[in-house]
Amino acid sequence: MTGKRTSQDELGKLDDAIDESILAASSEELREELAAMGIDPDAVVSEMDAVTAHAKSVAAKRSLEQAKQAVVAFKARPTKSNPEDRDASRRKLDAMRAGKATDAFDIMAARQGKGLSDSDEQGMLDDLAQLAALEAEDPQEEG
Repeated sequence: MTGKRTSQDELGKLDDAIDESILAASSEELREELAAMGIDPDAVVSEMDAVTAHAKSVAAKRSLEQAKQAVVAFKARPTKSNPEDRDASRRKLDAMRAGKATDAFDIMAARQGKGLSDSDEQGMLDDLAQLAALEAEDPQEEG
């Protein structure tokens, strides 16, 4: 079975051959070719630089938009904590409030009694904020 070549096939091959000849040509050959056609090579280079800069800008904006959408999607997804985890966190928090927790004191002991560092304190505050957010999502009656 022989394949019949169509004019579209021939045009496609011609287009590919032109692309290949351009890609294979050196900068000087391209400049000479453009000059022979009466086209200013520097103007073509400037135009291509502008096209490239625009393409990069569009791609960067698209990437930024995708990143923004990913952040929104990340923030919108439900937390994956279960009631047992929340109860355990609640007990630890209650113990910390009552001064009975060992976690904070273990951190101080590791620091040779010098107390919590700013980053330790910030971490604990972040944990408490996360706990509050979990409770806001699924408030439970205590008692």
